[in-house]
Amino acid sequence: MTVRMALLSLHAAVLLFGLSGLIGKSVSSPPVVVTCLRSLIGAVALGAFLRLMSRGHELLDGVRGRIKVMLVGGGLLAVHWWTFFMAIRLGTVSLGLLTYASFPLFITVLNWVLQREPVHRKDWWAAGTVLVGLGLVVPDWNFGSQVGLASALGLVSGLTFALLTLLNRQLTVHVMPLPLVTVQMAIAGLVLLPLAVPQFPNVQASDWLRLLLLGVACTGVAHAIFTSSLRTVRVASVSVAASLEPVYGMLAAWMVLGESATSVMLVGAAFVVGASFLSMLPDPAMKNPKP
Repeated sequence: MTVRMALLSLHAAVLLFGLSGLIGKSVSSPPVVVTCLRSLIGAVALGAFLRLMSRGHELLDGVRGRIKVMLVGGGLLAVHWWTFFMAIRLGTVSLGLLTYASFPLFITVLNWVLQREPVHRKDWWAAGTVLVGLGLVVPDWNFGSQVGLASALGLVSGLTFALLTLLNRQLTVHVMPLPLVTVQMAIAGLVLLPLAVPQFPNVQASDWLRLLLLGVACTGVAHAIFTSSLRTVRVASVSVAASLEPVYGMLAAWMVLGESATSVMLVGAAFVVGASFLSMLPDPAMKNPKP
């Protein structure tokens, strides 16, 4: 795969990630059903992809002896997606995406508190930028209101994604990324299955088609393309592309659902997305900054 094709594939994967909120908003089924079926369908799609690539054995490589940690990761993924879909259901796709995009702030704080890792100046600046952006993006900080509750759930989605990221940072030393995501998706779906099954008879036929699209395209295919492009694309380019997920999602929500954003919210979105770019810059305080 050429670098140009890899870049196009990378942005296509990020676009599919961004469209997940749009599909979740258009489905009438409860968020627990959406999350459960997205996880299970995505796991099956990724498992089929690994099997097709003759890499099915990787699903079990490195998992043995780490079942408890994998269960924690699957549980975090379930909460992350469930709260995300709840946020967009109570609020808007844009609000859900932008509050979830607060995860760099949580990663910085968690690294400092839990792992005692030194936090560089640029990380604090990025965290501060996220805070400013959230202050502008969230229209109502009264968590008793519907919009306020949606914002709170979006922040929980960002927090659980940050925890999952830190956990997977340790797990990828022993497990390949794509099999790791596949197993965690399967766990997430199975964890939610007892809550979702009683509501399956009420899922409309049109919802099944959207959920299939969400699980296969926006989850399974998107993760496969994203992971494959990492072999060719530079890390900095990957970070830039990944930070555009809220932008793609907001544009899709505007074009398809007619969701509008105030000028203040757009400025806040620029701060939140800009924090991802800021986190990639070398810290001038570092003695040996890496390019």
